[in-house]
Amino acid sequence: VGLLVLSSPTAVGHAVLVSTTPADGSTVAILPDEIVLTFNERVTTPAYVVAEAPDGTQVASGEARTDGKSVRATTNPADIAGEYRISYRVVSADGHPIDGSVYVTVTEGRTVEKTRAEDDEDTGAGFVHEHRAHFLWGAAGVIAAAALLLWPRRREDKEDA
Repeated sequence: VGLLVLSSPTAVGHAVLVSTTPADGSTVAILPDEIVLTFNERVTTPAYVVAEAPDGTQVASGEARTDGKSVRATTNPADIAGEYRISYRVVSADGHPIDGSVYVTVTEGRTVEKTRAEDDEDTGAGFVHEHRAHFLWGAAGVIAAAALLLWPRRREDKEDA
């Protein structure tokens, strides 16, 4: 049972982000007018994209639009240099919500003080939260398997007494 749980792929059937425009971790002169997030399978509404400038100003405008495997969001010029966080939340074709963030560095524009907290960065806690149900079902399966394996032993002990 343990090998089965450990060898199973994580989040089977959920959409996975495969590319972004601009690319995650890239450096660009200015933030493009449109952000495109591409997934490995179709995503549906509701879809949310929030682009945040280094000073915390939101630069994505309007609602995100889904187009098959892509989600598109329009941006407003912020004229601020620094690291932008682009966060998304979409619904996978199987109905599960998928979320995450990508980061892009803009080189042109004025520099500002960072206002978001340093501990606001992705720490991996989202992974644990997103897959908590998988861990709980796995633990329940291990307990059930152990109980079934030990059940005949307990009956033998009672018959011997």
